[in-house]
Amino acid sequence: MALQQKKPTRRKLVEEARVAAHDGNWDEAIKLNEQLLEKNEKDAEAYNRLGRSYLALGKLQLAKESYQKSLKADPANLIARRNLQRLDQLKGRSEKELDIFSGTMPRANVFIEEVGRTWVDELVNAVDIDLLAEVFPGEELTLDVSGNRLFVIRKNGQRLGEIEAKTAERVIELMNAGNRYEIFALGISVNSLRFILRETYRNPENANQISFPRQITSRAYLRERDLLRSRDESDFLFHDDDEDDEDETSNEPDEEEGFENDSDVTIVDDTIVLADDDGEISL
Repeated sequence: MALQQKKPTRRKLVEEARVAAHDGNWDEAIKLNEQLLEKNEKDAEAYNRLGRSYLALGKLQLAKESYQKSLKADPANLIARRNLQRLDQLKGRSEKELDIFSGTMPRANVFIEEVGRTWVDELVNAVDIDLLAEVFPGEELTLDVSGNRLFVIRKNGQRLGEIEAKTAERVIELMNAGNRYEIFALGISVNSLRFILRETYRNPENANQISFPRQITSRAYLRERDLLRSRDESDFLFHDDDEDDEDETSNEPDEEEGFENDSDVTIVDDTIVLADDDGEISL
């Protein structure tokens, strides 16, 4: 008699769903999250991940339905609420009209703030909010220098806006001196797009030149940190609370990569690590 194959636990399905989303394997992510919903039809985070997968595939109506179900399961779910607002801004646009970000998710440490090496802000002179709504949190953008202005563009060449003048001037100066930077979208605000700008390489000749000294000296930095924490968490790494399944035998706590669910800010070796109450990585 053949042994009955053991069904995957919730924890295993969640981890596989995260990996599928991180790799941009959206069809597989949909299948795995649907399996999670078979286990618990009120799993708000599974609905959020399902909505994210449908968004990446340009299936806006299915995404909307998923986020609505998430909100029904958890009326306080900020992730679902924000994505429904974004979908309202995309209303009436066909899949062909949208340039939806559907690639692989960025590495985890992209969204960890490092004192003096990262800068969180909003674009100035940004394009219309309806166009910004197409930009996904976690989408990698590019920098384009034009004179003393530093523009931010999508990989398709669409210009989104620019970095404010004081920061742009310093970054351009350091770029010309050999430094390198990368930029990722964090999510839309009321009228613009929030981003995190990161120094990825510092020319040894610039060893004593800090990219973003204002991050260290300005009290406004704390407000920017709070803005970073309020981004749409599920669009980055899809972390949520992993409660033990009834068929789990281990009492060991879940190990989340690099973060703990302490809703706190931790500074380790000049690195600021942020986490939310609900277990989502918050940056």
